[in-house]
Amino acid sequence: MKRILAILLLTIYFFNWGGYMLLQHYLVERADRHMNELISNNLYDPNALVELKVKQNLPGINEWSDYKNVSGSIQLKNACYNYVKLKFTRDTLYVMCVPNCEKTKLIDNNVIYARQINDIPSDKNTRNNSVKKSRVDNSYDHPELVITFPQFSNILPVGFVKEYSLAAPPFIPVAGQPPEFIG
Repeated sequence: MKRILAILLLTIYFFNWGGYMLLQHYLVERADRHMNELISNNLYDPNALVELKVKQNLPGINEWSDYKNVSGSIQLKNACYNYVKLKFTRDTLYVMCVPNCEKTKLIDNNVIYARQINDIPSDKNTRNNSVKKSRVDNSYDHPELVITFPQFSNILPVGFVKEYSLAAPPFIPVAGQPPEFIG
């Protein structure tokens, strides 16, 4: 009975230690894989597509007249999306995406759970304002760190004499001749 209880408690301990994160990662990967299967089988709602425009400067590229099928994922702010179509122009990249609601829900739940564990308030308005800023403008200042080491001269202290003597001869006598090298 004690052995079963010990195994049960160790299982709960290891799950709390890292198993929750492994389970979370597995569920996010499964949601992503499921969404990719739906996209590859064209089982998504074309009316639910979201168009993202990314400014760029590619003067040497040939403009694409229509969208090409691509796959991938992106996370913007608090929402996860999966790519469906892509189109290039000289100044803009157009990406058509499907919202991945299941993955978004899993990631949001994990963030809220982590904040609750670490005693961090999940609401932005209830922040702890006990940390005081040292500057008025609150800008980041990266001061240059200069370290100088004193240089020591080779002058000996007064009264110190640098003298070495060997107490024993530096060679060890060996009885006989060393063996010959066989090559």
